[in-house]
Amino acid sequence: MHLSKQLFRGIAAVLVCFCAYGVADENLIEKQLEEIGTIPNREVIAVQKKYTRKDWRHELTPVSLGGIPFGTVRRTLTSGLGYTLHWSDSFATEANFIYTKNFLSSFTDDINNNNPSPNIRPQIQNLVLVGSAGIQLTPWYGKMATFSRWIVYVEPFLALGVGIAKTDLRDYFTFYPGIGIRAFFREWVSLRIDFRNYIYQETSSDGTSLRSNFTISASLSFWLPKMPG
Repeated sequence: MHLSKQLFRGIAAVLVCFCAYGVADENLIEKQLEEIGTIPNREVIAVQKKYTRKDWRHELTPVSLGGIPFGTVRRTLTSGLGYTLHWSDSFATEANFIYTKNFLSSFTDDINNNNPSPNIRPQIQNLVLVGSAGIQLTPWYGKMATFSRWIVYVEPFLALGVGIAKTDLRDYFTFYPGIGIRAFFREWVSLRIDFRNYIYQETSSDGTSLRSNFTISASLSFWLPKMPG
């Protein structure tokens, strides 16, 4: 009998604790719902699964600005334009054209000013322009929230293509791998950052060497046709 009373008291204590926990949990949920109800509607943003569609849309990039940042002897600025046809949300074909402006750095002048021997004058073929075409793959996309208010739809992409690189001495067949990222402000305009490496076999009086031109560019792209509201 004594054991039965202890067991009964134990079960009763558990039930009391469970009921108290349920009441406290219910009160907490009601408090949270009350707090949510006080948030103005203008501060509540619904995040949809997909921001915009790209299939069979044209991406026009009228102006891109950038450069080749890692040259030791030469400094190069680039400007260009591009066109991309998006066959689907994940696959596209592209055509690009860039024009370059080259400047010699102070690297050789610094050496010559401290060198009593004859001046060093490196023979450099300056890249003048590149015309290329290739493909784009967009394997994933996502969204970023800034200051818990603005939501930006972003998508990184991969690029691969071929083209013609023209220097101030001759033309070369070139190929490029690349990566980039888009950030959409509206469904018809996006910011685009591109990283491309135009590679070709350069020929000079000293023989042949592999030339790598790593470019960085930024641009605004405009999309047609405009998506319906």
